[in-house]
Amino acid sequence: MPGCEGMTPRAHRLLAQVRAAAATAGEPFAFMISGGCCGGTNPVLCLRSNIIEGFDVQLGEADGVAVYAHPDHARYLAADRFVIDALDDVRSDTFSLEIPHGGRFVLRELPGDAL
Repeated sequence: MPGCEGMTPRAHRLLAQVRAAAATAGEPFAFMISGGCCGGTNPVLCLRSNIIEGFDVQLGEADGVAVYAHPDHARYLAADRFVIDALDDVRSDTFSLEIPHGGRFVLRELPGDAL
């Protein structure tokens, strides 16, 4: 099944920074791939409790963090293979948890024959 196939080393390092600084130790994170205004189609790192059980669609996981999307958006993403990457020193107005750490998670589509 296509979907999220992990994360790049750069994204892994950024996630490690967020985990180390997390004030909510023990509460799991989740990635929500936004379909609209706040994050475009970038993955938003949030607390797992922000995911709507039985509504949001899981598209895989990256470094132990489940990746979700709104059902309408998930239909498009389910046909693609992607990884979560990160950009350094990006200014962003999103509420994603990595922003205070100087980075931004992004999606990178994998070519169809990258298996």
